[in-house]
Amino acid sequence: MKFAVKEWAELISGPISMKEQDQRVFKQTDLPVVNDKLSITLRLKMHDHGSGWITIFHKGTEQVVGTPSLWLVKDKLTLHPRFSGDWNYNVGISSLGDGLTLNQWYHITYTISDPEKRLDIYIDGEWEGYFCIQNVKTQKVVFNDGPLHIGRSFNWKGFNGEISHVRYFNWRLSPEEVIEDFFNESQKKPIVFGSKIALVHVSTGKYLSTNGVKYDLGSQNKQYMVICSDEKTNLENEVWTIIGASGKSINEGIPVSLNSIVGFKHKATECNLHSHDTNQGKFTPISKQQQVTICPGGGNIDDEWLIRRYNPITSYDTGQLMNGDIIGLFHIRTNKSALYSHMVLLGDGSQEVSCYGNGSESNNKWRIELIN
Repeated sequence: MKFAVKEWAELISGPISMKEQDQRVFKQTDLPVVNDKLSITLRLKMHDHGSGWITIFHKGTEQVVGTPSLWLVKDKLTLHPRFSGDWNYNVGISSLGDGLTLNQWYHITYTISDPEKRLDIYIDGEWEGYFCIQNVKTQKVVFNDGPLHIGRSFNWKGFNGEISHVRYFNWRLSPEEVIEDFFNESQKKPIVFGSKIALVHVSTGKYLSTNGVKYDLGSQNKQYMVICSDEKTNLENEVWTIIGASGKSINEGIPVSLNSIVGFKHKATECNLHSHDTNQGKFTPISKQQQVTICPGGGNIDDEWLIRRYNPITSYDTGQLMNGDIIGLFHIRTNKSALYSHMVLLGDGSQEVSCYGNGSESNNKWRIELIN
């Protein structure tokens, strides 16, 4: 019987300032034991473009490329993530992204896995790029027992800037774990009643919104379709205020507890996030699932949602709701069916939203982001 033990270490808490000739070196014995996968996360602020290729980190005993390694491309400050394979000592992505802006903090995640045969890079919690091994049966990632250099490594210069929260993991972080590291405890803030928030669909990166289209629910209908759209927050249409459940007076500023019943008021329209049963053909237009709308007027039980931190193991998690939490929302009136979205697109290119399932699917995951 084999067991895999997940371990991680914070090598630099920081922030610390570094120059081109500065380095921090961590011996193999200082690091969690790695078998065939690892991840590194860090926060970085560059002060200038340097005088050549810039080393962020490099692990190895020689000047050849090792696993893992991350450079910045000369003059561009685009990411140059690399690793060593058993067929080529220098493999990876040549240039990624538009380049880092000087004097701005970035959260960078590097993950590498031989079983998955891939390297992934995230910037500020968002998937930025990847490299996949083509010959998966014959080619392997080569790890090494050399030291990890932060900054200058052998004849490669380091960087002029600041670095903090350098963390080394002996497993490949999932996208959800990358988000959790991005929203680390020092950045997390409590969500309170009255908070302005956005809800991001984790699987697709789209924001919960509305498109101004009414559902066909009769001549007196005033309910508008809820959709997912845009990949960046539109302060006019994608912002919601957390309010108390219908009929309950809640003072603004009180922290929102997990497993409590709340409402969401759409900032632009002052309508509440709403759902209802599927009687009389009240389905979403494509998937034929339970509709989600925004509804004007006072709150009622159809506007109530149970809020939980997403957890595939247990349905009950305690504590307070925090900025960056991955959550599930469950509609009270319809037997706690979970808020859901997927890659099914409507005619205007927006993403269909519904209530569907018990909350266990990845399409039921939402990230809550504090706007103010």
